[in-house]
Amino acid sequence: MARRPYKKALAKGAHAVLGGQAPEWAVFKMTAPTPDINITTVGPGLNLTNSNGTTKSDICLFESVSEQIANGLNVYYIPILVLLGAIGNLLSVYVFYKTKLRLQSTSQYLSALAISDTLFLLQLIPPWLNAVHFSDLFHRQGFCQIFVYISYVTCTFSAWIVVAFTIERFMAVLHPLQCNVICTVRRSRYVITANALFSLLLNIPVLRFVTPTPTDCNIDFEYLAHAARFNIVDTVASFTVPLAVIFVLNVRIVVGIYRIERERREYTRAEHLAAFTNQIQPQRPLGYPRSQTRVTKMLLIVSSVYVGLNVPAYTMRVIAYAFNLNQRESTGSWAALQQIALIFFNTNFGINFTLYCLSGQNFRRAVKNILPRFRKRTRRAITLRELSPNQAPGGSATSKSKLHA
Repeated sequence: MARRPYKKALAKGAHAVLGGQAPEWAVFKMTAPTPDINITTVGPGLNLTNSNGTTKSDICLFESVSEQIANGLNVYYIPILVLLGAIGNLLSVYVFYKTKLRLQSTSQYLSALAISDTLFLLQLIPPWLNAVHFSDLFHRQGFCQIFVYISYVTCTFSAWIVVAFTIERFMAVLHPLQCNVICTVRRSRYVITANALFSLLLNIPVLRFVTPTPTDCNIDFEYLAHAARFNIVDTVASFTVPLAVIFVLNVRIVVGIYRIERERREYTRAEHLAAFTNQIQPQRPLGYPRSQTRVTKMLLIVSSVYVGLNVPAYTMRVIAYAFNLNQRESTGSWAALQQIALIFFNTNFGINFTLYCLSGQNFRRAVKNILPRFRKRTRRAITLRELSPNQAPGGSATSKSKLHA
């Protein structure tokens, strides 16, 4: 049976869902953020008819408008996300490496995550320029393969970096003594290096599966069956396993934090009671400092947001694969939903700096210290606190008496 041309269903974005025509490949992901956008026209396949052949004009209009709005939103959203997200990620790297936070193993993971996320955001630029008909760099030989490969590598790498620092937080909460030995800066660098090699090697087949076309960067038809099998492997390695591990460990971490906080409250009450009745002081429960609790809560938010923003895109991908959605079904409201899922997915790579600032007290303090205006204000506050009540900023009483003498 002759193959029909296939159509991109999820904006051709990184980890996007493509509705394949042949049953053996069904779903694949590419790197461009948006399809060719023509806001003034309605794409093909939007004339829907019922079993009697009657045109459903209302449904057609709704689906076409939904698709065009979602596509247009993606067109304007991508450059803003790339600019702000890249700035935030690079600032995060600077904070983690130039402040005392660099002494923490968690900072190594978050720095690597920020670099990976920045690379992902930057590779969105060429396909976006192609989508708005500004540059054809995306579908040139060599560039096409490299951009797609970077997309796959960074997605895999970011997923397992989130897994790595989630495991570290799990150890810190439930096994604090072992964590002091295992969770070191040096060991975290080994984990990051191993993760990078794994991501680079796993996605090498992508370099052969994709090929440039006159207007785009698509799958080589000769490798559709291989691409379908690789798509399953990639879905499991980059989404299913990492998100399952993150979800299970986050639940265990939340339960562990709740148990530790309850033990602390019980210890505080028992301590007050013992002091009041002159009884023996109760034994302090094992646990870890409250500062570590704040770090854990921040990383819980980061990993939970990662899961939440990835689930919609991968859900659409699984649906497209399970039901083998074809070209006609990849338009209208379905395409609009995929565009929205893609927006959530891409946002994941540019939002972490905001999450750190909102939920990380130590991170906010470090950011203020590297900004000149805030640094001067902080130093002045410290100086004033160090002065005794009888001293003024101009000097001590003793020094003033010496001057008068």
